[in-house]
Amino acid sequence: MERVSMNGRPRRREYSGEFKAAVLQETRQSGASVAGVALMHSLNPNMVHRWLREERQRQELAQLRSPDHAFVPLELTPPTECAPPSRLPTDLPVDGGEVIRIELHRAGASLSVSWPLSAAAQCAQMLRDVLR
Repeated sequence: MERVSMNGRPRRREYSGEFKAAVLQETRQSGASVAGVALMHSLNPNMVHRWLREERQRQELAQLRSPDHAFVPLELTPPTECAPPSRLPTDLPVDGGEVIRIELHRAGASLSVSWPLSAAAQCAQMLRDVLR
């Protein structure tokens, strides 16, 4: 039954939780279609789809709140201040062969590195020291 407000416009129907649950249960029956069940109850199929979506979201939220998904304490240690490397090797020869080229942009500063591929391990160590 529709309710009529004082300004003459009909108000939206409100369905009980039990009615919604019964309709949703019918949609889960083998061979049932959401549109068919909705039309049997004189409902808009989009509304029944929304009810299904809302129920799925409630179930997912309930799963997230279960003890199985409790937060695990995480201990963070503050970053340690370290001095920049005392000496960056600048005397490595860069022949016309293969070269590692890296550009880093961080906090308004830029660093460009060209390093011979033959000394990749030293390049990695230098980057570790710089990025700490």
